[in-house]
Amino acid sequence: MDIKNKHVKTLFEEILSNAAGWVAGLLSVNLLSYFFSVRSWKNAWGLFSGKPTVSSETFDLLEWIITAVVGFFVLIVVNRLISKIFRKNEKDDI
Repeated sequence: MDIKNKHVKTLFEEILSNAAGWVAGLLSVNLLSYFFSVRSWKNAWGLFSGKPTVSSETFDLLEWIITAVVGFFVLIVVNRLISKIFRKNEKDDI
């Protein structure tokens, strides 16, 4: 394999794993809003909400932490899976 193909393959792997991590992070934010609600006038500051209510600042902090952790975890897993697939394909080519 020449240098150019190696760089293109590496770039593709990184873009794919970063995109998967980013999408997983965004989806985790929706999951967080499923379990918690933010205190606001819309839900009478949590009185009529069936979910635990948190302040806006706490929700923002939880959102950031969950997004970072889930996104990073998915990025690592996808990166390893892609590496294994490409290594298997390289062994088959030899």
